[in-house]
Amino acid sequence: MFGTAASGGSSSMEPTGVVHVNLMFYVSALVVLTSLGALYVKYAASKSKEYDLYAPRQNGTQEQQAEGPKVSVLFGTQTGTAERFANQISEEINERYPKVKAAAYDIETYDHENKLEAEELALFCVATYGDGEPTDSALNFTTWMGDLVSKGEEDGSMPLKGLKYGVFALGNKQYEHYCACGKLVDRRLKALGATQVIERGEGDDDANIEDDFAAWKEKLWVELDNLGYAAATKMNGANGHHANGNGVAVKKTPSKAPEEFSVEKVAGTASLWRFDKAEIGPNSPVEVPVSERRELHTSESDRSCIHAELDISGTNLSYETGDHVGIFASNPPELVSEALKRLDYDGKSFVKLTAKPGSKLSKLMFEGKAMSIRDLVSYFLDLQSPPRKESLLALAACASDPKEKARLEHLASKEGRDEYRSYILDDLRSLLEVLQAFPSAKPSLGVFAARIAPKLQPRFYSISSSPLKHPKSIHISCALVEGDSPTGRYHKGVASTWLSRCKPNSSKIAVFVRKSNFKLPQKAEAPIIMIGPGTGFAPFRGFLQEREAQASMGGAGLGEAHLYFGCRSRTKDFIYEDEIMGWKESDVLSMLNCAFSRDQAKKVYVQDLIKQRAQEFYRLIGEEKASLYICGDKNMAKDVNLVLHSIIQQQGGKTSSEAEGMIKDMQTEGRYMRDVW
Repeated sequence: MFGTAASGGSSSMEPTGVVHVNLMFYVSALVVLTSLGALYVKYAASKSKEYDLYAPRQNGTQEQQAEGPKVSVLFGTQTGTAERFANQISEEINERYPKVKAAAYDIETYDHENKLEAEELALFCVATYGDGEPTDSALNFTTWMGDLVSKGEEDGSMPLKGLKYGVFALGNKQYEHYCACGKLVDRRLKALGATQVIERGEGDDDANIEDDFAAWKEKLWVELDNLGYAAATKMNGANGHHANGNGVAVKKTPSKAPEEFSVEKVAGTASLWRFDKAEIGPNSPVEVPVSERRELHTSESDRSCIHAELDISGTNLSYETGDHVGIFASNPPELVSEALKRLDYDGKSFVKLTAKPGSKLSKLMFEGKAMSIRDLVSYFLDLQSPPRKESLLALAACASDPKEKARLEHLASKEGRDEYRSYILDDLRSLLEVLQAFPSAKPSLGVFAARIAPKLQPRFYSISSSPLKHPKSIHISCALVEGDSPTGRYHKGVASTWLSRCKPNSSKIAVFVRKSNFKLPQKAEAPIIMIGPGTGFAPFRGFLQEREAQASMGGAGLGEAHLYFGCRSRTKDFIYEDEIMGWKESDVLSMLNCAFSRDQAKKVYVQDLIKQRAQEFYRLIGEEKASLYICGDKNMAKDVNLVLHSIIQQQGGKTSSEAEGMIKDMQTEGRYMRDVW
């Protein structure tokens, strides 16, 4: 009998006995090879357990085991810098460690209650807002951690003991509470049992926060390597990196800037400020009309201060006395025209920008909306801020002149940091000025919007009205900001110049409300001291309107209210003078102390008046338990705090440390609040 061999479909024929012998040989060989393979896999697995970070946790899912470790980079941002840094970290981790999956998340939308405990490694980029407060997006997260810490103090629980973490805190050393929110997050993570894998980094926005962040990242790579993240990774020039002599990955400037937005030409425009979200917030503001605008300085003044009223009657927007309003003003029209001309963009063309698949860009407010190129540049892109180093690298990739390209790359490099500081930061050189200085750089609209121009941020103002008197309008008191920059450019503040040129009952602006803890005492009879020179008076105007409304309702009497106000001259910039004097006459305001700094030979400021009234001041805060409020310039707030410290020592007979303890107690009790900038 002859049969057909079952190997490879061959039609060659052999005697049947020969076929059986060959089959037995093949089967035996296969069994031996399979056994050897199994032994090797078992051996390799046993060896890898000694050092392989990619081996999953015992409680890891099959999906985690297949993908390798994950890193979550959480950001709490107010102006977008923390978000940008978080995106940088996640991108660079993915490039350096291909087996690791890193992603950046807004701490506001991240499900921290259910996810953080299960994370292996979480990195935090956290900014500080105002007088040491968490940003809007981080407020719920820090409150949640505070509740967990309190619970742990009672029952000894440490729910984050399996978490490894690192924190980069963003702040400004000109403010007293430098990097306070980042320090708070660090402190609470430790209290909840988490393990710090890298020393907390701190970035100073008053100096060179980019270099601070770059230095911290270099330390981060060392710590991640020590944890084993680089065990199976060889930096060989892939993913836009090359290895230097020390094996450290160095970012190379791409030969061409990547197009991360698809730019579609469209026929017309859609509403710029219409969003899918029902909730009004920093990522979904609502457009409202300006119902009133007037000048607060007299004709004798060579400066300007604007009073504006925003009509919120047609919205779901509400506010409380002491809250802040964020406004999205547009760039000065002449700057927009200059930018469009330099970039050779047709401002009248209508486009829609959509992030391409795989793009790592965060969702932006203009994405997916049809608008003119002029509107895009006017409302959403920052033309006046000094460009960051990433922007310079992206601009270098668009430069055709080799000398310009090399210069931009040098400014963005570690070696060029001193020149970057002097040329860009110290000179406050705007993005538009840099564009003019490097004319061969011709970025496409998509590249310019994605990687070169910072996003235009909202400007915040203390609301200068009370909903008890003005429930359907928000009032703003705004000093006009304009003047020569170090380069000779005439700088115009985006929001203040918009408010100065807006037209009542015609102009509209996108806004949202930021909640604040800057509130009057719950009991109207509690005494208060308000210190607010210039536009620092804004929230106190709301306070006094509220007290006036409370008085008209009857009930308990009002407590003492002392105001320390300051300006240059009574005849030039005494804003809201008629209202203030009216409140004084009606006893809504018990005591008015005014420092007109330039109405006499020797300048007098609010802190000088406080010194003169030291005994009365101490009676109020020490004996009457008055609440103390300060609003205005950070330097003024520092000076007032020094005077406060001195008064407590002199009038209260306390030591320096006891005085500091009393101030901290007032802060803890909510009797010492500051709204400073």
